[in-house]
Amino acid sequence: LEAIADFTDLKSPWTIGHSRGVADLAAAAAKLYGLSDDDAKLVRRAGLVHDLGRLGVSNAIWDKPGPLTEAELERVRLHPYLTERMLHQSAALAPLGEIAVQHRERLDGSGYPRGLAGGAISRPARVLGAAEAYVSMREPRPHRPARPAQDAAAEMRAEVRAGRLDGAAVDAVLEAAG
Repeated sequence: LEAIADFTDLKSPWTIGHSRGVADLAAAAAKLYGLSDDDAKLVRRAGLVHDLGRLGVSNAIWDKPGPLTEAELERVRLHPYLTERMLHQSAALAPLGEIAVQHRERLDGSGYPRGLAGGAISRPARVLGAAEAYVSMREPRPHRPARPAQDAAAEMRAEVRAGRLDGAAVDAVLEAAG
């Protein structure tokens, strides 16, 4: 799974090391969030492959320095679904897809790909989503620089206040991130 993560991240110079960073932070946060050791391992594995579906979206979109068009945003919104579909092809990997597909869902239903809300988002996916959001903010992207840890933490807390991210999952991620 680490090899798959590294291969996926090589798609763009902006994401090298992203999947391992998400996986490691999510696993550490999962334990602080109260998940079992087995669930923390599952979250780490799902974190390694959470962006596999990025391979199905053009680099012209991922590496675009400016705002995305609506059509480009729709392609981006497909990547968790594509991840799930790829992982679903293997009985051993399908449980990872069930978590990974939810990493961009939000508690208020504003996320993607399915617009799940509240209890429909699993606890492992909540911590994976919070870890992915934090790691992404801390990394540079073509359209913005990396955010300092303090700014990323403030944005995460704002997402909790807005009802999009699970407060306990965010607290666990921020504690695990130091």
